[in-house]
Amino acid sequence: MATPASSSGPMDHAAVTGFVALMTISGQAQQLLKARMQDATLAGLGPLHMHALCLCQQQPGAPQQSLVQALGRDKGQMARLIRDLEDHGLLTRSTDERDRRVWRLYLTPEGETRSAWFSTLEAQVAQDLMGHLSPEDSTQLNRILHSVKAQLDGPDSDS
Repeated sequence: MATPASSSGPMDHAAVTGFVALMTISGQAQQLLKARMQDATLAGLGPLHMHALCLCQQQPGAPQQSLVQALGRDKGQMARLIRDLEDHGLLTRSTDERDRRVWRLYLTPEGETRSAWFSTLEAQVAQDLMGHLSPEDSTQLNRILHSVKAQLDGPDSDS
C-alpha cells in the first residue's frame, strides 16, 4: 500500500489535476451564476451576497458571526457584505437583547423575495450543470466534496 506523499515529497499528479479542475469549475460556475443574476437589478451584489441572504432567510435572527463561520470569510468582509445588503434594503440588523455586542440579522420583505428568487436561480444552475449525473455519481460527488470541505475546515470542525 502506498503511503501519502509528504509536503516535501513528490507531488501527487492526480491530486494536483483534481485541485486545478475543482478551482476552474468553481470559478466557471460562479461566473455562470453571476451572469444569470445580471438580469435582475442587483447592481453591486454578487452570488456571495445572495448566498448570505439565503442563509439569513434559513435562520432568522441568527448572529452576524454565523455568516462568518458558514461562508468562511473574515469579520471585515462580512461586515461590508451585510452593509451592502442593508444598503439595498434586503437585510436589517438589530442588537441582541442580552448581549449588545451581537448583531442579529433579519430579511426585509424585499430580502425574502430576493432570497426565494436566488434559491430558484441557484437550483436552475445546479440542474443545468449537475442534472446529467446519475444518482450514484451525484452521491459520490457529494461525498467527495464533503471530504474536501472537511479538510478545509480542519480537525476541529463538526463536519
